Amino acid sequence: MPVHRPADRLVLPPADAELFKTVCHYCIVGCGYNVYKWPEGQAGGLLPAENALGVDFTQPVAPLSGNWIAPAHHSVITERDGRRFNIAIVPDKECVVNKGQHSGRGGTLGASLYRPDGPTSTRLTHPLVYRATDQVPTTWDDAVDLVARVIYGSIVRDGNDSIVMKVFDHGGGGGGFENNWAMGNFFHRSVQTINASIHNRPAYNSEVHASRDMGVPELNHAYVDAELADTIVLWGANSYETQTNFYLVHMLPNLQGATKALKEAELGGEPVADRGRMIIVDPRRTSTVVVSEQAAGTENVLHLQLNPGTDIALLNAIQRIILENGWQDQAFIDDRVEAETLAPYLEQSLQQSRPLDDVIAEAEQITGISRAQMEQAASWIAEPKAPGVRRRALLLYEKGMIWGLKNYQNIASIVNLALMSGNLGRPGTGCSRLGGHQEGYVRPGYVGPRPAPYVDDLLSQGQGNVFFVAGCNPAVTTLNAQRMRETLQTRGKLVRDALDANFAADNATRAQAVLEAIAAGGLFVIVQDLYPTETARFAHVVLPAAAWGESPITSINGERRLRLYEQFMDPPGIAEPDWKIIGRIATRIRELAEADGNTELAERFSGYQWQTAEEVFLEGGATFGDGVKASTERYKGVDYAFLRSAGNNGIQTPVTIVNGTPQGRVRYFENGEPFYTESGRAKMQATPWPGFPAVVQAQLDKYPYFLTNGRNNNWQTFYNDARIPFHAERVPMPYIEISPDDAQREGLTPGDIVQLFNDYGETTAYTVVSTSVKPGTIFMLFAHPRGTLNSLTTPYVDPEVIIPYYKGSAAGIRKLGRLEDLDARLTYKPFNFEPVA
Repeated sequence: MPVHRPADRLVLPPADAELFKTVCHYCIVGCGYNVYKWPEGQAGGLLPAENALGVDFTQPVAPLSGNWIAPAHHSVITERDGRRFNIAIVPDKECVVNKGQHSGRGGTLGASLYRPDGPTSTRLTHPLVYRATDQVPTTWDDAVDLVARVIYGSIVRDGNDSIVMKVFDHGGGGGGFENNWAMGNFFHRSVQTINASIHNRPAYNSEVHASRDMGVPELNHAYVDAELADTIVLWGANSYETQTNFYLVHMLPNLQGATKALKEAELGGEPVADRGRMIIVDPRRTSTVVVSEQAAGTENVLHLQLNPGTDIALLNAIQRIILENGWQDQAFIDDRVEAETLAPYLEQSLQQSRPLDDVIAEAEQITGISRAQMEQAASWIAEPKAPGVRRRALLLYEKGMIWGLKNYQNIASIVNLALMSGNLGRPGTGCSRLGGHQEGYVRPGYVGPRPAPYVDDLLSQGQGNVFFVAGCNPAVTTLNAQRMRETLQTRGKLVRDALDANFAADNATRAQAVLEAIAAGGLFVIVQDLYPTETARFAHVVLPAAAWGESPITSINGERRLRLYEQFMDPPGIAEPDWKIIGRIATRIRELAEADGNTELAERFSGYQWQTAEEVFLEGGATFGDGVKASTERYKGVDYAFLRSAGNNGIQTPVTIVNGTPQGRVRYFENGEPFYTESGRAKMQATPWPGFPAVVQAQLDKYPYFLTNGRNNNWQTFYNDARIPFHAERVPMPYIEISPDDAQREGLTPGDIVQLFNDYGETTAYTVVSTSVKPGTIFMLFAHPRGTLNSLTTPYVDPEVIIPYYKGSAAGIRKLGRLEDLDARLTYKPFNFEPVA
C-alpha cells in the first residue's frame, strides 16, 4: 500500500514572523496552538535569535521536547490577492490544556489548510446551483436569490414548518458561537420551524437532557480534576484516541503517580495514594485500556468489558452494592438531593426491596460482568479512604452512553451514581460528558415541543419542502442512512427535473417551478459546507463556507475554557463564514417580503446586517441570562479584546462580571452552590433496566453478530482527513474488528474485504482479527466516506428524547475478497463526489 512520504526538510519561521493564537478545531479538548505566518521565499536561521521558536537548531533538539516543526504542521497558502505565505502551526507550551503536546489530529492542522496546489484543493470555492443536469458555479447573488425565493415561497404557501433543517450546533471547526448564533437566529427567530435537527441526530434536542433535568450541567469539572482524582471512571469512552491530550496530559500522569505532590498540596492533607486508579467501561478492549494498564499496572486499572447495551443494568448494580455497604454519601444526599426523588430511585433503579444476591445475579447475567468486578468498581468509586474521608471519583462518559441503548436512562444512571456517592463539587470529582466537538451554543429558544419531531421520518414520509443542511453529512452519518440517501435521491429528482425543464429561466420562474415540484412530493436540498460531501451530491444549491483559520470564531472546550481562534488566512475562492452566508439569505428574504408588502415576514427576517464576526459574538452573548444558574456557555461581558489578552488559556465559563472584570469558574457545585433546579437540589431519576427495543431485538434474533461502532483517532466523517495523505492512507476504508473465534468460523483472515448487511442496509469494510472484542460482537469504524456503518443502524430512537441508538444493531457477514484486490481504492486520491444525475 502506498505510504505518504512528506518533504525531508522545512523552512523555519523567521524571528519576525507574524504570530496568531488559536485552538485546534477538532476534538473537545481544545489544545492551544501558535500560528506563525511569513512570506514564501523567506526563512529563519538555525540560531535561537534567528527563528521565531527561539530554539538552537545547530544542535539536535531533545526527544519529545516539542522544539520542532513537523511536516504536517506546515503548509504554503495562497491568499485571495495571490500572495503566498508559509504557515506553521505549533503546539503552545504555555497553554494549560495541552502544555505543548499535540494529538494525531492537531498534529496535522497545517496539512488541513486550503491550498490550491495540494490535496485540499477540493474545497468548495464558489456557490453551486443545479442547472442543465449539473451543479455549476455561480455568484453569491444568484445562489442566494434562488434559495431565498424558495424558502420565502414555501413559508408563505405551506407555513414555517415546511422548512426542515439539519445544522451544526458546536464549536471549533464546526461553527463557534458566531456561526451558531447566526444559524439559530435564522431558523428559530426568523423561519420559526419546529422541524429542526442537530448535525448528528434526527431531532432538535440535547444529548444530555437527563443530566440537565437532574440539575447537573454536563460540563461541570476541570481538567485538573483528573490530576486530583483518586479514581477516574471512563464510561463508554476511548479517551486515548478521542480526547487524546486530556488523557495524556492530565489523566495519565495521575495513573503514573506524577501528580501525588499536587494532590498533597491541594487536598488539605487527606490520605493520598501513590497512583490514581482508573475504571474503563467498554465492550471493547480499547487502546485506552492497554495504555493505561501499561502505565499503571493491572492492579490500578479495571476494565469492565460489559455486553453491549447493558450499561444501565451495570450502573444500577454498582450503586446497589454501594448502598448495601453503606458507602453512599448520606450527608450529601440529605443536604443536596430532593427527598421526594429518592424512593422511585431506590425501588426502580436499585431494586431495594429485592434481595441483593438476586439483583446482582441478574445483573451478572445481563451484563457479563462478575460480581467481584462490580464490587471492586463500587469500592474504587465510593468506599471512604479513611473514616470521614470521602473518595474522590471523576465520572466521565461519552458516546458509548450517549448513543447507547436508551439515552435518557443511560445518562441519568451515571448521574445517579455521582449524586449517591457525593462525587460532585469537590476537587478531583465531577460527572461530565467528555465531548466530541468543542461547544459553541448560543441561540434563541427552539420553538418546538419536547420531544421534538423525528425529522428523518418526516422526510422519508414525504413531508417538508426544503431541507437545509449545514456543516454535517446526513447521507453518511444519520441513523438508517441508506433510507436518507434514498429519500434525497427520489424526492430530490422531482426538483432536478423541474430545474432541468427551466434551465434558461430567471430565478423567479425557477423558484416557482421548484415549488410546483415540491407540491408533487419533491424536496429542495440546500447544503452549506466546506467540501463536496456525499450529501452535497443530492443538493440543488451548494454554498461554500469558510473554515477554521479563515474567519475568527470563539468556542469552549470540555472544561468550558473560552478562547478566541484568530483568523490568519483568507477563505478559498469567494467562500464566506456561515454567519455571513445566512445573513445574505435572511436579508434577501426580507427584501422579497417587503416587495410583497408582507410586513410580518419582513420584520422576522430583519437584523442581519452584521459586518464583523465580533458583532455576531456580542449579539449572541447579550442574550444570556444572569445569576448563579446561568447557562454553561455564558460569556456575557466578554469581548474579543479581553480574549486576545487572555491568550490560549482564555477564561472558563460561565462568566460573571465582578467590578467590571470577567471572572471564570473552575468547577461547579463547590461551597454549597445550588443545583440547576427550582429547589436548588439535585433530582435522582428512576432508571430500571429496559431491555432491548423490539426493532433492535428483531435484528439481534435474525443476524448472528451484535454490531457496534466507534471512532479511532481520525476525525468524525473524515471531511478533512480524507484530504490529508497521512490519515487517508492509514485508514483508506473502514475496518471491522472481529474475534479470532468468529473469524475462524467465517473463514476470515486479516485484510479480507467483507460485506456487512441486515434488513436496513449494507456496507463494506476490511477485516482486523482482534481479541479486542468478545465472540459474537463486531466493532466497525463509523462514518467513513468509503463505507458507512450507519446504513445498518435501525431507525430506533429513545422516544423520550429522540436520540438514536447508534451503538447497537446486528449484522450478517460475507467475504468479498482481499484488501490487495482493491489496490486502486487504497491509493491516495482526494475525495471529490460527483453530483447525482
